[in-house]
Amino acid sequence: MNKKWYLYVNALSSLGSRMNLIACSALIFTFEYSAYWMTAFFVARQLGGMLFSPLAGMLADRMDRRRTMIASDLGAGLAILAIAFYPTPYVLIAAAFLNGMLYTLFHISFQASLPQIFGSEQLVQVNGLKVRLESLVGIMGFMLGGWLTDHYGYTIVIALDAASFLFSAWILTRIRWEEKENAALATSSDADIRGKAASGFRVTLRYLRDTPVLLTISLLAFLVSLSTSAYNYGLPFLSDQLRGSDATLHGLMWTALSVGGLIGSYVAARLRVKLVNGMLVAYAVFSVGIVGAFAANHAVFVLLLLIFAGLFSGAAQVYESTLLQQAQNELRGKVMGVQGLLSRSGYFAGFLMAPFLAGAFTLFGMLVFAQLMFIAGLIGFGLYLVISHQKSKSAS
Repeated sequence: MNKKWYLYVNALSSLGSRMNLIACSALIFTFEYSAYWMTAFFVARQLGGMLFSPLAGMLADRMDRRRTMIASDLGAGLAILAIAFYPTPYVLIAAAFLNGMLYTLFHISFQASLPQIFGSEQLVQVNGLKVRLESLVGIMGFMLGGWLTDHYGYTIVIALDAASFLFSAWILTRIRWEEKENAALATSSDADIRGKAASGFRVTLRYLRDTPVLLTISLLAFLVSLSTSAYNYGLPFLSDQLRGSDATLHGLMWTALSVGGLIGSYVAARLRVKLVNGMLVAYAVFSVGIVGAFAANHAVFVLLLLIFAGLFSGAAQVYESTLLQQAQNELRGKVMGVQGLLSRSGYFAGFLMAPFLAGAFTLFGMLVFAQLMFIAGLIGFGLYLVISHQKSKSAS
């Protein structure tokens, strides 16, 4: 079987997940105290991923990654199917927590396996295709999920999502790939890394300390998530300010970001730039574009600026994923586990902070505050990389 087909199957699972989010939201609104259960649903998903990220990284390195991906897909499919059969608040929250864990394990194993599946020389093109597929899924998923939920009910949408995960697991049983070494960013010898890999988290932190690029990406994940949570929280309110609770405009905002991401990932995969520089610059321009969108006072300008921001978000994701996948094979999962922990922590902190900052500074002030923190971090990490490079040159 052509291995690229798995990228399309993985996108199908992502499509199901976005549809499922709409269906689960509709289900939650049928519960008493729906606002409480909605909060619990989102918190459970983040907590599951945040608590499990370090262990997921270790499992991805110590076990066969293809098997962990199959187990994750099977577990997620069954957990989602349980919601269709037992649509109660406690089953929904338990499934959300479990799926937060399983998605983290799958995502880390999947990302860590791409160099083995496709080879390191194709990573930029493969990650570009992956981000383009995710952007297409973002364009279609929420709209299709809403339409199916309105016309056929949440049960059928939830069942379709479960089926997409089970189908993904079946496809994985049909694909084989050889384990290959990838030492593109290694700073220690292969034998040294293999000897230390079993000691786990401390070795990973030492490896990150000795590899400035990977340390930068890992720490930056926290600020990226803070920035993302700010506009995630703010977009529904921006839509309300412009059109008065217009759900269609809110959906178009996400579509605009996805359209930009689709184009940006296509361009990024074909540009010949230094990956680290491309990532930092793309994130900085993306942040400026998001601020511009919240400063605009007309829906058309907001959507155009969101497309512009999405262009650079898509490019940054391609470069970031490619850099992470160049970590030493024996530690790649653990590195992604650390990055996942910081990323989930950033979302958790961001969603807690956003309402208080919006109340203190207004919606636009909250967004600007978050983006200024992000840009300050980008500048700081850029300077750190320059200084680290100069030190390594002088030492050699």
